Amino acid sequence: MSRESINVEQIKAAQAGDSDAMWAVVQGCDAMLRGIVRSVAPTASREDADDYLQEARVTVVQYVRDYSTEASTAAFTSYVYRAARRAVAEAHISNSCPVEVPASAAIVVRHLLWRHSGNVEAVWAELQEEKSATHRISREMFVALLEALAEVISFDAPVNSLKDSDRYELITLADVIPDPSSEVTVSVERHDLARWLMTQIPQRQAFALRAFYGVGMTKQDEHDTCADLAVKPAALRKLRSRGLDSARTVAYAHGASA
Repeated sequence: MSRESINVEQIKAAQAGDSDAMWAVVQGCDAMLRGIVRSVAPTASREDADDYLQEARVTVVQYVRDYSTEASTAAFTSYVYRAARRAVAEAHISNSCPVEVPASAAIVVRHLLWRHSGNVEAVWAELQEEKSATHRISREMFVALLEALAEVISFDAPVNSLKDSDRYELITLADVIPDPSSEVTVSVERHDLARWLMTQIPQRQAFALRAFYGVGMTKQDEHDTCADLAVKPAALRKLRSRGLDSARTVAYAHGASA
């Protein structure tokens, strides 16, 4: 199945809870998703590439639920393309960083190193001035990240091949990774904190938790979530458990209470 074979009826059926239609839409995007994995993480092992592909597929599932069927199916693939690239880029960064830190922290530091042309002191000074819990990191974590990011990737370097750019605009890391200088609302309300945490943990774990607790989406029963993620109930429970652990780790690293 190809992207061209995805139609509005399938998307509407998937949004209504038809797991076969959802899988058909995901499969229709599969060639595009595999291309994203190859261009974002060309040196990834087969196992890592499979993990990144699963992250991208879960992103498609999430975006299907939010998509307005008033638009065309061509708009759908454009709509999901950048989100899938972002999910793969974040997963690859997290997997490539040898220190035990949240992917969000690595992304923040990498962006600031690029913005300050590698001036470490300027980066630390800006981090010290941050009031947002999502941007605060300890000095120890900062030093560990600097060691891990000794060879900083240029955010101006294209992350898609020239072949990709025939159909899509040439995209850089600055495009596919969220700008950490953008305003992130961190409310004292636990619901707002939960919504933010769901963006900082692996997509499959996040989707399992979103569906169970109704964070940013309608609550689903276990059967539907298992169908969406193509897992058995026992595996789904493990995903939720790991997701909670990941969320607590991110919250602790940023001085927030989860």
